[in-house]
Amino acid sequence: MPMEEEAMQSKEKAGRRNGCNPVTKGGPVSMDHVLLALGETKEQRELRIRSLFNFFDTASIGYLDYTLIEAALSALQIPSEYKYAKDLLNVCDANQDGRVDYQEFKRYMDDKELELYCIFQAIDVEHNGCILPEELWDALVRAGIEIDDEELARFVERVDKDNNGVITFEEWRDFLLLFPHEATIENIYHYLERVCLVDIGEQTVIPEVISKHVHASRYLIAGAVAGATSRTATAPLDRLKVVLQVQTKQARIMPAIRDIFREGGLLGFFRGNGLNVLKVAPESAIRFYTYEMLKNFIVHANGEEDQANIGTATRLVSGGLAGAVAQTVIYPMDLVKTRIQTYAGEGGRIPSLGNLSREIWVQEGSRAFYRGLVPSLLGIVPYAGIDLAAYETLKDMSKKYILHDGEPGPLVQLGCGTVSGALGATCVYPLQVVRTRMQAHTAYKGMGDVFRRTFQHEGLRGFYKGIFPNLLKVVPSASITYMVYESMKKSLDLG
Repeated sequence: MPMEEEAMQSKEKAGRRNGCNPVTKGGPVSMDHVLLALGETKEQRELRIRSLFNFFDTASIGYLDYTLIEAALSALQIPSEYKYAKDLLNVCDANQDGRVDYQEFKRYMDDKELELYCIFQAIDVEHNGCILPEELWDALVRAGIEIDDEELARFVERVDKDNNGVITFEEWRDFLLLFPHEATIENIYHYLERVCLVDIGEQTVIPEVISKHVHASRYLIAGAVAGATSRTATAPLDRLKVVLQVQTKQARIMPAIRDIFREGGLLGFFRGNGLNVLKVAPESAIRFYTYEMLKNFIVHANGEEDQANIGTATRLVSGGLAGAVAQTVIYPMDLVKTRIQTYAGEGGRIPSLGNLSREIWVQEGSRAFYRGLVPSLLGIVPYAGIDLAAYETLKDMSKKYILHDGEPGPLVQLGCGTVSGALGATCVYPLQVVRTRMQAHTAYKGMGDVFRRTFQHEGLRGFYKGIFPNLLKVVPSASITYMVYESMKKSLDLG
């Protein structure tokens, strides 16, 4: 017998002695792998699922509704205040008729056990059929969750029913089988927070040692990469939009394109993009990170624990404040970028970033770097709020009504980003025109002066100059940003 095979068999025997059940079957993950890991036959598994369905169906009516699911979860001591009954009903109810028959219930069980087996295998790097505490710790760290020894012990103790110090797949399955959300390591960790409650008499609270959040740096990185990618892809449209916005006479697209090309060729369409990327990377990073943290704060302040339950108002407030914070931090770079893009020098030459910044500082003072901040904030708060709120609302709707609780793919993310970006940009575009004119021209006395003179000389149409290239820019920009952001979140294990 080859030594490798002998070693593997020895390892399997040792694993089984500890209650573990290694699975050496190859090929794509299937229900056969699940059955082997559980040591069940198809008939035994069918009987187990039927018994669980009957446990829920206390009225013996052949289907489950919200009331029956809530009562069963309460009997299993899963806190009802986290609305898992509603979520479980939605994820099981394939035809959305408000009822879950046995076939729908079994389909959920099939999908959930396969999902749980996949993540169990990913954590069980030793592939000995059980999760060791150090393997669980490594998986949490990879997901950006820092925990101490006491917290890790609490996690293992809560899942490890036979108290042998390791987590078998059966224990893992039993702990997470009725968790209706995607079984990412971060979601599992927060699920533990919610079910591992301590009763202190008058109220129930989460132990302080459990309460932590993921690394801020991962949200910052995801937001930065998303922003830089989308801004570079749409740089020509951004340059065209800015050129049209600052024109106080009739603004026409084709002449503006010819002028840009004549001044700098193809590279002329990317003038200011280096600074744009330097600006948008931290702006997107701060915006997305602040948005995620504000959502957490508002959800907890309202006595909730699950971000899946937040409403549109919370998203609007979180998105608006996140946009305001990000815009204020990077605003001086935005002003210098606008000056570079609209600079009209001899022979098409433009000053360096350092020279232009120094010139603004000397000739106009430090306050000049914040010219147009007020209309910018007045615009960015509703824009970021509408954009982020519309995107997440559309994504949730697509998951519920189109994908039936499946995860949105790139095309769905692009579609949601397209609609949300266009909606937000159109609502606040007049404030963008006012801001850009204040940034580019020093002749205006303030925001009110820009509004008055623009309306007096150009009418309402003056406030929408450049909106067509802006929408051509915003729509793919928003779509690319959200698609890259979602991809980066998955790459960085942020769920």
